[in-house]
Amino acid sequence: MFSLVMGICFAKKSVENHNKIPIFAPLSEQSVNIGIPIWMLALSLLAGLAAATLLYFRNKKQHYGKALTIILFALRTLIVGLVVLLLFNPLIRQKFSSVETPTIILAHDNSSSVVLCKDSAFYKKDYLTQFEQFRKDLNADFQVDEYLFGEEVRDFERLDFSDQLTDLSSLIKTLDRRYYKRNVGAVLLFSDGIYNRGFEPELVAENFPFPIHTVVLGDTVSYPDLAIRNVHYNKVVSLGATFPIRITVAARDLAGRKAQLTLKESGRIIEKREIEIPSNRFSKEVDFMLDATKKGVMPIDIEVSGIAEEEHLLNNVRHIFIEVLDQKYKLLCVAASPHPDLGALRSVLNDNYEVDFCFGKENLPEFSNYDLVVLHQVPSAKMDFNALKSQLDKNVKLPVLFVVGNETDRSLLGKLQNVYELHSGATNTLMDVKAHLNTSFSTFTFDDKAEQLIAKYPPLALPHMEINALQNHDDLLLQEVMGVKSGLPLLSFASDRRKMAFLFGTNIWRWRLFEYYQSKNHDVFDELFSKTLKYLLLSANDGSAIYAKENYYSNEPVIITAELRNPNNELITDPDVTIQIINKLTNEVYDYTFSKRDHDYQLNAGLLPEGLYQYKLEAQMGDRKINVNGTFSVVAIGIEEQQLTADLERMLNIARLTNGNCYTAQQLQQLAEDLRHDTRITSVEHHESRFEDLIHSKWIFFVLIGLAAIEWFLRKMFGSY
Repeated sequence: MFSLVMGICFAKKSVENHNKIPIFAPLSEQSVNIGIPIWMLALSLLAGLAAATLLYFRNKKQHYGKALTIILFALRTLIVGLVVLLLFNPLIRQKFSSVETPTIILAHDNSSSVVLCKDSAFYKKDYLTQFEQFRKDLNADFQVDEYLFGEEVRDFERLDFSDQLTDLSSLIKTLDRRYYKRNVGAVLLFSDGIYNRGFEPELVAENFPFPIHTVVLGDTVSYPDLAIRNVHYNKVVSLGATFPIRITVAARDLAGRKAQLTLKESGRIIEKREIEIPSNRFSKEVDFMLDATKKGVMPIDIEVSGIAEEEHLLNNVRHIFIEVLDQKYKLLCVAASPHPDLGALRSVLNDNYEVDFCFGKENLPEFSNYDLVVLHQVPSAKMDFNALKSQLDKNVKLPVLFVVGNETDRSLLGKLQNVYELHSGATNTLMDVKAHLNTSFSTFTFDDKAEQLIAKYPPLALPHMEINALQNHDDLLLQEVMGVKSGLPLLSFASDRRKMAFLFGTNIWRWRLFEYYQSKNHDVFDELFSKTLKYLLLSANDGSAIYAKENYYSNEPVIITAELRNPNNELITDPDVTIQIINKLTNEVYDYTFSKRDHDYQLNAGLLPEGLYQYKLEAQMGDRKINVNGTFSVVAIGIEEQQLTADLERMLNIARLTNGNCYTAQQLQQLAEDLRHDTRITSVEHHESRFEDLIHSKWIFFVLIGLAAIEWFLRKMFGSY
C-alpha cells in the first residue's frame, strides 16, 4: 500500500515538474529514486512495528477481529514508520530527461554603410524583398531568434540601415553570453564586415562556441579613395594660445598621385598642404598649429581632395568646433616626490589649465590662488603637515584630489578630511589592485568599450590597509584583488564642505601606456581623469546635479537628466526646472521645461543641428535659486562613411574561425539549402538529477493524514473511539 501511494504521488509530481521546464522540448522521461539507506528503513520499520504491537497486541482492552486487527496494525506501522523516517530527513533523487531543439540565430547589420555603397539601389529595394522571403522560409523550417545590430544589439524589428555605428565584437559577445550552454545550430551574420566601435571581431570569434555563417553585404570592389580617418584636437582652448590639430589622411590605390589637404575657418582658407602618396596603401598624420585669436567658437572645415576618379566623396570632409575661452583654471600638484603619475595627469589637461608643482619640503604657495589641489601621497613625512593643514583650513571650499600611496601618512590624512578612516594592514607590503567600473555610478558614464578597457588596465600599487567610510561617498572605480572584486573604493567622490576625490593606489601612468599599446590612443584614460577633474572644478554642490554628454551625434536625440535635493539630501521633484540651450555658432536659442519623473527630471530636446551649444538650467527651490551652466557639442555623423568597401577578408576569417561558411547576398537560397542538410543542426538530449528533502514534499503530508484518517475511521466504526 505504501509503495502504491508513493508511486501515485511521484507520478503527480512528475506532471508538475514537467510544466516548470521553460527552455527544453517536452519531457521525454522522468524517474524517481529514494536515496534512503537500508538501516534507516529498518529502524523506521522497527519503530512502527513496536508502536503497533503495543497498541494492538499488548493492549488487552482492544477487541477486534483478526482481519481488522491486522489492517489496523499495518496502518499504525506505516504511520509511525513514516514519521520516524521523516525525522532522519532522507533525500529523494529525481532524474529528468529532456530534448532541446536547435535554434538558428539571425543577426543583420543595420548600419548605414551597407547602403552607402555603389549597389545602394539593390540593397534598398530588391535585397529587402529577397531577405524577407529568406526569413519566412527559415522560420518555417527552424526555431529562429532574430536580431539587428549596429549602435547596439536589439531584437529584429525593421531593417532600415539607419544605425550610424557598427560594433561587431559586442554582437558576438552578447550572443555568447545570452546563449551560454544552449543548443544553437548556427549563427547567420549578415554584414559588410566594417566596424567602427569595439574590438576586432576576429579576437572574440576565436572562442565562439557556435558556427557562424557569414553573408557579405555591400560592395567588395576596391576603388581609389581618399579619406580623413581621424582628427585629434582640443575642444576648448584659451584665448591667445597656439593649439595643434592632428589629421590622419588615408589613401587606397593611388600610388604616385598627389592630394590637397585644406583647413578653412568660416569659409576662409587657413592653410593648405600638398600630400604625396607613394603607395597604394597609404596613411599619414599631418599636424597644423592654429592661433586662438578671438573669443568664441571656431568652426573648422577639413577637406582632402585632388583625385577626380574617386567613387566615394563622403569621407573627404570633416567639421569640428573649437571653443576659445578667456579663462584658465589653475591647478596645484603637491607631492611627496616627483612621480610619473603627475605627468600622466598633466597630459590630460589642455591649454585651458595652468599647473604648478610643489615637492617635499618646498614652501607651499598660497592655496587661494588655485582652483584645485592634487595631493599625491600627501601628507607624508617629507613635508610640513601643519603648513598643509593651515592652507586647507583657510580655503574650505577648495576641491582636493587625494592620491593615496605607499608614502601617504594614513593617520595624518584622517586629520585633513572626514570621509575615510585609514588603518595600516597586517603587513607593510604593497598589493596589486586592479580596477573595475562601478555600473551604478551615474554622475558621468562610460561606454562598453571603456568599461572593458578599464578592467584590463594594469594593477595599481596600494599598501595593505583598512578603509572605513565615515560619510556618504560615490565610487566610480572599485578594487579587484587577486581576481576578487572586493567592493572597496579605488576612485571615489565625496563632499564635506569641499568637493573631494580619492584615488587609492599609484602608477596610473601604466594605464596610459597600456591603453596606447592596446589601441594607439589615450581616449579612455583622458576621458576618465578629465571628467574627474572637471567634476571637482564645478562649483560646490548646491543641491543639484545635471547629466549631459559632452558630445551628441547629429542623428541622436539630445537627452539631459537633472536631480534636485532638499537640505536633507533627499531627491525631490516639486520645483519646475527650465533650461535654455544656445547654439554658440548661430546664437539660436531653444527654451525647454524638464519633465518630472519619480525621482529626477528628464529633457528630450530631439535632434539639434551640428554645432557647439551652451545650456543654462534654472530652478527655484524655496528661497534659493539654482543655476547650472555647461556645454555640449553636436557633431555630424561621418564614421560609417569613412570606409565603404565591404571587408570580405574579415567575413571569411570569422566564418573560418567558427567552422562556418561565407556567402554573398545573392546566395541566400544556397545558404538555406545548406542549413537543411547540416548534420550539426540537431536536437540535443539533456539529463538532469535533482535531490530534494523528502520532508519538503507536500504529498507525504497527505499520505500521513490519509493513513491516520483511515485508522481513525475503522476504530470509530468498531467502537474504539
